[in-house]
Amino acid sequence: MKRSRKRTLRAKPGELIAYYGYADGDGPDICAAYGAAGAHKADGRILLEALSAKVCGLDLPLWKELESRGYDLRTLKFTIRQKVNPTAPPPF
Repeated sequence: MKRSRKRTLRAKPGELIAYYGYADGDGPDICAAYGAAGAHKADGRILLEALSAKVCGLDLPLWKELESRGYDLRTLKFTIRQKVNPTAPPPF
C-alpha cells in the first residue's frame, strides 16, 4: 500500500507562506509558515485571517467562496517575501 505524504512547507528567512497542508498533529487545513529574520507568527495570523474573512461583499469566507466556485484548495499556495531594507527598524 502506498503511503501518502503530508504536505508541510518551511519558509525561508523573511518569507511568509499560506498553503493547504497539515498543522502539527492536526488534520488538513489552510496553514501558514513564516521564516525567521523578519517574518513573524503574527504575520501568518494576519494572512490566515484574510483568507477566513468575508471580503468584497461575499456571503462566505474567501476560502469557502473559492471552494464553492470549484477551486481545489489542496493546490493553494501563496508566498510573499519581505523587502530587503537593512536600515529599517524591526516591526515589534
